[in-house]
Amino acid sequence: MKIYVSTQHDAQTSFLELDVSESITAREVLNLSIVKKLYQGQVDFLKVGVNGEELDGKYKALPMNYRMSHGERLEIYKPLFQDPKERRKKKAKLVKKS
Repeated sequence: MKIYVSTQHDAQTSFLELDVSESITAREVLNLSIVKKLYQGQVDFLKVGVNGEELDGKYKALPMNYRMSHGERLEIYKPLFQDPKERRKKKAKLVKKS
């Protein structure tokens, strides 16, 4: 079956099309050597999602339990270095002062 893997590092986006077995989990996809080249770090600390929905164990299964389906896109999310809410608050304060 065909699945897709996408990730973004800095300003560069990577997109892979993979042909994998039908029983593969998201975690097993992350451990494939071709996918490991896309990110640095351990699998346990990555935030990942499928088709725009995070695999967090609340609404979707955790990556170790989530079985990929044909045509799905596994997304590796980049870490946030700043909270978006805090950034907007700081920007609003700067605009008020001007």
